Amino acid sequence: MRIFNQAKGMKLLLILSIIYAPFAIAQQNNFGKYLGNKSSKLFIPSQKISINNLTSLAKNNLDLSSVAKQYLLDNTKELQIGNCNLKLTNTYESLVGTHYQFIQTYIGSEIYQSNIKIAINNQAEIINIINDLVDLRNKNLPTTILQNNEFWTYDGTELTATKKVISGNKEQLFTLNNQLIYENIKSLNKGKTDTNVLVKIFNPDPLTSARSEYVAPYLNYNKLDTPALNNERKDLLLGLKIDDDGNYLAENKYVLIKDIYAPNVAPFVTKYKDSLIVTRNTDIFKQEMVLYHIKHVQEYIQSLGFTNIQNQLWVDAMGTFADNSQFDYSGQEPYIFFGIGGIPDAEDADVIVHEYGHAIGYYIAPNTIESEERIGIDEGNSDILAVIYSKKLSDYNWRKVFNWDGNLWGGRTTLNTKNYVDDYVMNRYSLCDIWSGAVTDFAEQIGLDTTVTLLLTAMASMQSNMKIPEFAKLFIQADSLLYNKYHFATIKNSFFNRKLISSVSIDEVLDASLIKIINSQGFASSNEPLMIQVPSNEKYQVTVYNLQGKQVLEFNNQQNSASINSELLNAGMYIINIAGGNKNYNFKIAKY
Repeated sequence: MRIFNQAKGMKLLLILSIIYAPFAIAQQNNFGKYLGNKSSKLFIPSQKISINNLTSLAKNNLDLSSVAKQYLLDNTKELQIGNCNLKLTNTYESLVGTHYQFIQTYIGSEIYQSNIKIAINNQAEIINIINDLVDLRNKNLPTTILQNNEFWTYDGTELTATKKVISGNKEQLFTLNNQLIYENIKSLNKGKTDTNVLVKIFNPDPLTSARSEYVAPYLNYNKLDTPALNNERKDLLLGLKIDDDGNYLAENKYVLIKDIYAPNVAPFVTKYKDSLIVTRNTDIFKQEMVLYHIKHVQEYIQSLGFTNIQNQLWVDAMGTFADNSQFDYSGQEPYIFFGIGGIPDAEDADVIVHEYGHAIGYYIAPNTIESEERIGIDEGNSDILAVIYSKKLSDYNWRKVFNWDGNLWGGRTTLNTKNYVDDYVMNRYSLCDIWSGAVTDFAEQIGLDTTVTLLLTAMASMQSNMKIPEFAKLFIQADSLLYNKYHFATIKNSFFNRKLISSVSIDEVLDASLIKIINSQGFASSNEPLMIQVPSNEKYQVTVYNLQGKQVLEFNNQQNSASINSELLNAGMYIINIAGGNKNYNFKIAKY
């Protein structure tokens, strides 16, 4: 009898599933179509935040999140309905201001992928607003109060109560009746003071250092050791942690080697320095490559003034048998794993830096990596960081991405002529080539360090569902804020040629180029004076600030040139403000 009833129940369930299936599929398609086509909008308002008549925030050390939230509630049309509010999800300090990320709530519960971000500088001026909210005005809205683990999802027409399940790197959204409505992949493909230890690894890869194409004797040879490849190992100092027993560990301040996936290779532990000198065809070699190059990328971006993204990252240097690598942010702890198929990915610094570039973007602007185009921007940013890292080591084929690893699958290149209108085919790697090509077209002209500074600054304002024309404007705005549009013409021409922009909403007056900062490199590294040249004898004031907004130097001048003695400033990054008449110009300088 029990078997009979169970059979009847199974039959009824099957009938109901057949009847309901078309509706469930249609519902899933509605959510996927709406979420996949969302587009965030960039606004650059020319106004200040009102904070009890204060006009400068640098001297008041205020938490602006509540003020920023109230400004958005008062001035954003999507929030002008009852039961709507904002919840702060992230705060990030960049070189130009503070970036506050909020998620929209309805009756106290979050609305999935409905975000708004606002950036405010030390003068209480709004730098930009990136709006990715859903518009619930004139909609028939539910009145249900959701549980703590539930949230709303919008399909362009109505709000649906939903819950979330994370399985591996896959995020799945279900209705409260357990109907799947949306899937999202949460990954992106391709303590103590450290003690320096001598290692021999590729820097950045054997083909670049040998200045050779992929020809004999510089072939993979099925991952075997060969004299030619091992001869391309370079003597380098690698920072490692030491445990209480005196063992050298596969860990430093920025990387923790983990065995996350098969093939199961344990992180190295050794008391003997000599055991860290290994050949290319060893597990330790690949772990050392990851430890060294991520550490040096991190130290490089810190030298540019970006000192608040120093998270220690989990990395599996041999995490899959496939020829693939991935940054995964689906769990509580993000991580990278590298593949050993084909040419092992961890043998190529381009692959290492590219994947770490995803982590940098995630740390700077978390919870914003949604939509194919937004991911394409992220892929392009990672390629840009990879090739610039290579260029600082060698100019050989520097615009080729994955010089070593890419030879068995084609790789990518930033040296292309693709544009956004004719060549973008709704694929992240299609967009990646366009964006990375546009930026590296001018990287040498404006300077590699300047390019990375602008890129990381623009990334702080990244938003979910962002389109590339909006991000191009953020890049231009970063140049306006940091360098007073000094590189504007060069950047705009490249973006225009790639059909990323037709025009920009930022004032295009280039009078800042009449003021010149001369010998910044000698000032930075050789204790030489920094020269300032202005076009007239009009009186002007020079003020120098550190990156915390504290004034460290000030003087007035009424001649065509002035100088700053290098000995007056400690090592670090600074902003020089030059004010004359009713105009202000800002320039960033470094002192090593």
